[in-house]
Amino acid sequence: MNRIEIIYSQPLEEDIFAAIKDVPEAKFFTIVPGVHGKGYSTPKMGDPVWPELNNLMLIYCESDHAAEAIERGVGTVRERYPNEGLALFRLKA
Repeated sequence: MNRIEIIYSQPLEEDIFAAIKDVPEAKFFTIVPGVHGKGYSTPKMGDPVWPELNNLMLIYCESDHAAEAIERGVGTVRERYPNEGLALFRLKA
């Protein structure tokens, strides 16, 4: 079992969906909207100083092949928008 966590700036959501649309396992997901945080890009705190927010997408899949395809898709978005907040974490259970 793979747990994939994708943390991304809200404006990237359509690009994320487009990048993983051909992975059948990615059709089942949970999105947690309005996530605050600081990574390697500007902080996303939803306040007057740092007004943007992140979203968190969770995907569970059995297949390592599917998890790798999701990683590749998100990687293409990261290449297209190198200065936007976008991170992917894959945990194997």
